[in-house]
Amino acid sequence: MTEVVPSPEGAATPAAPQDALGRFLLGWSQLSALCGVALLLGICLLSTWSVLGRALFDSPVMGDVEIVQIICSLAIASFLPYAQMKNAHVIVDFFTHGASARTRAVLDVLAALVLAVVATWLAWRSTAGAIEAYSNGETSMILDWPLWWAHITIAPGFGLLTLTALYTAWTLGKNMNNHHQGNAA
Repeated sequence: MTEVVPSPEGAATPAAPQDALGRFLLGWSQLSALCGVALLLGICLLSTWSVLGRALFDSPVMGDVEIVQIICSLAIASFLPYAQMKNAHVIVDFFTHGASARTRAVLDVLAALVLAVVATWLAWRSTAGAIEAYSNGETSMILDWPLWWAHITIAPGFGLLTLTALYTAWTLGKNMNNHHQGNAA
């Protein structure tokens, strides 16, 4: 597969992982992203059906907005781990454009670690929100669907994002040290 956005000059170009953990995380991330694509295609079909039903038969799909909101959040959570594994997140290099490759590599490791912390927090809060919504019996306004499952289904995506961010921080750090040791020799 190719990169969505080329890496900035001096940044590590993502290669296919060579170790078992990296291959596992990449495969899991690809499967997660494919599921996200299927969800978004389903949402497109549902929205089209609702618009046509509203226009032609004055009968839209009841609760279509609720369904779209829930499924889109799940799809987004499912895409993030793959973007991390492919180094495809948006990078703003305005301030670091003139920095050395080593400085940018250190910042990339730090960014991956910060992402891991934030993703862990989001997974935890999604799970806690699901437990609270379940305990309170919260439901959606139109469809009266239990809201706990909307919270709990995004937690695995953030959990996988945590793992991929930690993996990329580790590999970036390892590559940075190997490169530094190679220059010292």
